[in-house]
Amino acid sequence: MGQNFFQGGDKAMCSGCGACEQACPVNALSMREDEEGFLFPVKDTKVCIDCGLCERICPFSSPDYSNDVAPDIFAAYLKDNAERMRSSSGGLFYLIACDVIDRGGVVVGAMLDSGLQCRHAVAETREELEPLRSSKYVQSATGDIFRRVRDILLRGREVYFTGTPCQVAGLKAFLRKDYPNLLTSDLICHGVPNQWLFNEHIQYLEQKRGDKVVKYKFRNDEKWGVCESAWYADSQTPVMSPGYIFSPYLYSFINGLTFRYSCYNCTFATLPRQGDITLADFWGVQGVFPDMDVKNGVSMVSVNSAKGVEVWRRIRNKTEHRKSTVDAAKRLNHNFASTSVMPRIRPYVYRLIRKNGYPFVAINLFRPSLPERVMVRIKNLIRGVVGAENIKRLKRVLG
Repeated sequence: MGQNFFQGGDKAMCSGCGACEQACPVNALSMREDEEGFLFPVKDTKVCIDCGLCERICPFSSPDYSNDVAPDIFAAYLKDNAERMRSSSGGLFYLIACDVIDRGGVVVGAMLDSGLQCRHAVAETREELEPLRSSKYVQSATGDIFRRVRDILLRGREVYFTGTPCQVAGLKAFLRKDYPNLLTSDLICHGVPNQWLFNEHIQYLEQKRGDKVVKYKFRNDEKWGVCESAWYADSQTPVMSPGYIFSPYLYSFINGLTFRYSCYNCTFATLPRQGDITLADFWGVQGVFPDMDVKNGVSMVSVNSAKGVEVWRRIRNKTEHRKSTVDAAKRLNHNFASTSVMPRIRPYVYRLIRKNGYPFVAINLFRPSLPERVMVRIKNLIRGVVGAENIKRLKRVLG
């Protein structure tokens, strides 16, 4: 017999990190989809021994706030421009990951597998690191990754674990002690849609084109920004949307319409942060550092612990960087220290999709008005003719 297991039955109190499932000594918990497609732990009451471990380690019950409440903040990007161009923003994740791998360690992060399912995986080489690069705007399945991380740590190897703040908190809760050979990075996270919704979007794209999507990216590496790219079986050239507003999935993501309920109640979108280092896009950085080259992306780096300080000292000479402030980080990246606000329509979104189908909601809800779409296309046309750098120069001249 199974029953839902999460704090008081309140879905806003479960991030789906999987720490409880992986910590259970008798495997009495399993992560299962609810009616919206989000994963929640379900308990097999016939197997459960009532030890209470799952409740004690839940990071929502006992969050760890041991990192620095006033971290050092940097705007940074790789000096290696080729690798910077292949990264979502400034390339800092790749730089730290390569440093760990070159020292004999492993990197753990989210990837899209060959079936476009998002899950956490282990990379031991630079080649294996490639799928872990670039942003994924869907909740990754942790599976048994916390157990695998613990086994690697116990063998004495260095582990660099990256994920959303709740996933980093989940790993630390699962481990129940600090490991000197564990380094963590949490991302500044707006919130997470689920794999079911992403699958629906992929099917929507396939139906529109009449071909199978074999590769997908949420970001455009050629220029800094959120932009859908899809590769189809009949072509080697990706089909790229002109901007995120032209992708129903990304439009709903940016506007917070499809997150799990815990994302609007996140106890980890605050200072202190969960990771030893926090990484994110440094949106609006040109307003803070006008002389900084921003065309290929700039990372915001928050150095939150002694481990974070150590790794920053090792890699900083390979970056162009400027010292910033916590106030600037809060102002330019809302979720650095604040949760996303739940739109009033959020409780109805998944029900609408289940009832009417994803294509109906994509056309009627997950896109802006016609004037907004036209304006974006005009702006893109002007950028293409005049050039983004010339537009920026003109703005500076005009004040």
